[in-house]
Amino acid sequence: MKPTYKFFFIAVVLSLSFFTIISCNKPDMVTYSKEGNIYMPQAAGNTKMALLLADTPQAIIFGAAYGGLKYPAGDIAVSFAVNGSLVTTYNSQHNTSYVLLPESSYTIPSLDAVIKSGSTTSTALSVNVTTKDLDRSLKYILPVSITSASAGYIDSSLNTTYFLIDTIQRLEVDVTAQATLTVSKDNDGGADANEGSKKLVDGDYNTKFLTGGFPQDFWVQLAFPSATIVGAYTITSGNDAPERDMKNWELVGSNDGTNWTVLDTRSDEVFTDRNFTKRYEFNNTTAYTQYRINVIANNGSDLIQVSEWRLINYP
Repeated sequence: MKPTYKFFFIAVVLSLSFFTIISCNKPDMVTYSKEGNIYMPQAAGNTKMALLLADTPQAIIFGAAYGGLKYPAGDIAVSFAVNGSLVTTYNSQHNTSYVLLPESSYTIPSLDAVIKSGSTTSTALSVNVTTKDLDRSLKYILPVSITSASAGYIDSSLNTTYFLIDTIQRLEVDVTAQATLTVSKDNDGGADANEGSKKLVDGDYNTKFLTGGFPQDFWVQLAFPSATIVGAYTITSGNDAPERDMKNWELVGSNDGTNWTVLDTRSDEVFTDRNFTKRYEFNNTTAYTQYRINVIANNGSDLIQVSEWRLINYP
């Protein structure tokens, strides 16, 4: 074979091989195994939430979605329902103790949504929760499930969302810094000493107030320039020597420094760790200019120490 024809033959063979390779590697049509599945996006994530303690409703939003690589050709109507029967199973599977959210505490304006043609998400629905009458010591759950869809198919693994209300928080303001501190007996080095009384309200939980000669009519007091309603307070234990911790005390309020009203009484309190903060709430709707803690007993030492004392107002 002449060289010219030989090169021509090789070129033809290579060209045919190239087109053969291209035709053999033509990609298959891309498909998705869950094309057209209807599901709740919230069911795939963490639905734990904290709500505020309030007498006005707070909205929890939910809805449906269309899965796949395409868009629905027409509108898809999706219906939901609250499924309280699932609570026991959920608690058993997750080792939890959630309580079904009472019907009296929420409204759901509609349980029907629509995934519009050309869209992958439905119109938004809401659970409107009013928390004022809920028990803040409990954790609540509300299971919401898809019950029907006019097209596609319901994804059984993502058809239920468990809305978990773990915390009901009160709006609050720490008003400690607005008041002036006095104590019945200060540290031997005075209020400005390394463990003087100013450390009791300095906002630093790693400092402490320490004084001796306990018990002898020992009290600490915060006085406000104008009457203020206090509904809670915190006490933080010292960094060492649990025998110096406060054990029995009473919180009192006054507007003249002479007549005192008992607002809260505590007995046999235990601080389980060092620099450990405990919160105490009580019912109070009266504004006082002065708040005082009368310490009745500690755990046996002639010294008493506290890292921090804070007063809380609920607006």
